[in-house]
Amino acid sequence: MALMVSIIGETRSAKFGKALIFMAWLAVASALCWSETVWRDEVRALSLALQGDNFIDMLRQMHGEGHPALWYILLRAAYIVVGSPIVLKILALTIAAAAAYLLVFRLNLPLSIMLLSLCSSFLIFDYAAMSRNYGISMLIVFLIVLSWEKGTRNGILPGLLFALLANTNVHSVVLVGGFLAYWFFDLILARPRPSVTEYRALATAAAIAAVGIVLCFVTVYPTFNDTGQNDLAGKSFALLALGALAAPSSHFMEFYPDRILELIVAYPLASRIFATLMSALVYGSLLALANRPPAMIAAALVLLGLSLLFTLVYPGGYRHQALWLVFMIAITATAHFQREKAGVTGVAAAGGIVKLGRLCFLLLLALQAASGLEKLNRAFVAEIPLSRSKDFGAFIQSRPDLKDAIIVADPDYLVEALPYYVSNRTYLMREERFGAIVRYTRNARLSLSLTDVLQTARRLRQSEHVPVIVLLSQRLDQINAPVSLRESYVWRLSLTPEEIAAFLSAADLVKRFGPVAGSDETYDAYLLK
Repeated sequence: MALMVSIIGETRSAKFGKALIFMAWLAVASALCWSETVWRDEVRALSLALQGDNFIDMLRQMHGEGHPALWYILLRAAYIVVGSPIVLKILALTIAAAAAYLLVFRLNLPLSIMLLSLCSSFLIFDYAAMSRNYGISMLIVFLIVLSWEKGTRNGILPGLLFALLANTNVHSVVLVGGFLAYWFFDLILARPRPSVTEYRALATAAAIAAVGIVLCFVTVYPTFNDTGQNDLAGKSFALLALGALAAPSSHFMEFYPDRILELIVAYPLASRIFATLMSALVYGSLLALANRPPAMIAAALVLLGLSLLFTLVYPGGYRHQALWLVFMIAITATAHFQREKAGVTGVAAAGGIVKLGRLCFLLLLALQAASGLEKLNRAFVAEIPLSRSKDFGAFIQSRPDLKDAIIVADPDYLVEALPYYVSNRTYLMREERFGAIVRYTRNARLSLSLTDVLQTARRLRQSEHVPVIVLLSQRLDQINAPVSLRESYVWRLSLTPEEIAAFLSAADLVKRFGPVAGSDETYDAYLLK
């Protein structure tokens, strides 16, 4: 497979145009990154990375969290240098910028794919403005493509990159399998037959990748977040697997912009129509690789692999689903510019099919660009944040009398984003301990009442002799009858009018925070009397 490099002899105007495109992307992504309020999953990773006295102690304490170690190692190393939580944004934006640079200057994709990818929600927001570990996957995937030809001579370089990719997140293990499948089918379909040396290089890369995959699973499992996994009790494993294989596109509905998703929720008939359209776009996109069967097989296997993962292990959000788009972009770059090997099956007879597939893929990317525009509108026009944690931090700083206050919340996870903005201690009611990292375990108080919340707040004030702030996601003045509400995965909160009256007589509403977009991190803040 060919090494992707900048085109020799590219005109100066073309280079200048690419530079302008990249700078425009960087300006937009930077503005989104610095304006965006961090939310709990972002700060949770930093809190985990800063555990323990050293790297080894940190790795020991994060075992079972649900993610492999690479992101946490990078965060801790960056924090040692910078000494501020701002490393979250700096690191995420730097990684995304490196990936975008490769996309513009090195992968040499068709202009339409390059531009739509840059405008997509995943590249300007989810993998850049949002400080998570999925942007590293994108960067490593692009590096794999760029280093392929040189690496396939002995298999060591791609193997090392595969191992790194497997330790960005569990979902990227599927991408590793896709690259290995691409390599394998490229060898067995080639004519004349490749030499034994080429197969040995594949075996070497696969062995190194296997070490990385094992390291990933040893770090992640057994997970202490046992409520975060899909509950398969009473369900047929075989039927679930067959369903995932039969209709994998059903797990990729978040490829639609939010406006369409809102329409789908409001109108069940629209849901069926848009699900069918998404199936056509996803499956049709595979046809863009029809003139390179190894690439098409690999992309299809990644699609099925992620679908199985979403069905049998973890539910998939947009940040997970978009990894398939990243893989498609990378494979498209490789297939588009690879020197065709003589005699590879199916190379010559796929012109019309390929054009149809490319149209489907462009439409799919156009939907991501529409989602990207929604993110820009939300951030700079509507000015609706992802979380109200920043506003809460400003409120605390405006109240010197609350600088030592203990913060409790329901749901507990509302406190996870707060350490980025305030230094107040936080208490996790369901686990009955101080801390800012929630363990989604069944070994906790799965059911709480508002009376339990009030008793916990009173006990903390009595034992710690400091003010206690209670954050509630439920608007108590809007509840007029007994209710039992599901929160998170298996938590429940029960409220009755009598409990609400008792709580309101014991605590003052000091701040009501406004709406959010894309999360549930808004709440009312009560100060215990």
